[in-house]
Amino acid sequence: MKLIEDIKNFLGKWHLHKVIKLKKAKNKLVTFNQVNHIGIVYNAETKEHEQIVAKYASELRAEGKKVFLLGYVDAKQLPSNKKFLLNSEFFWREKLNGFNLPIKGNIGQFLQLEFDLLLNLYQDPLLPMQAISAYSQAKYRVGANVADNIDFNDATIDTGKRNELKYLIEQIDFYIRSIK
Repeated sequence: MKLIEDIKNFLGKWHLHKVIKLKKAKNKLVTFNQVNHIGIVYNAETKEHEQIVAKYASELRAEGKKVFLLGYVDAKQLPSNKKFLLNSEFFWREKLNGFNLPIKGNIGQFLQLEFDLLLNLYQDPLLPMQAISAYSQAKYRVGANVADNIDFNDATIDTGKRNELKYLIEQIDFYIRSIK
């Protein structure tokens, strides 16, 4: 089964590379003060990650930013403890096509929203989350610099050997606030 998954991922990545080439020239850098709408893509596998991302989103909202979350759960069905909220959605394997790419019409409103900034708050190069970033209508994308990553971010943050979500968020937050 691993061989089949590897082939599906290879074909999915090939498709994403074509999508990314078309979008790269259109993206533009915005200062944090100009940012109104922020999208966040994250791995919602653990309660700890959900809490960390939710806390960061709350901090951004307290500064007047509109924040929308999209969490990925690597399961056939959405677990019953995951709840959709007004500004938060989830997607899971059932929402993917045969190449492990999200079916755009099955993701909800996240892919239809135009974000000034998209934050990819994950450090594992999972193809479905990378695809969301590539498909997103965000003006600018920031994420971790991880091995085997697809070049879909406009800026990548190197966290070195610290593979911690809190640290990644601190570094991304520092970066986006430094843009003048």
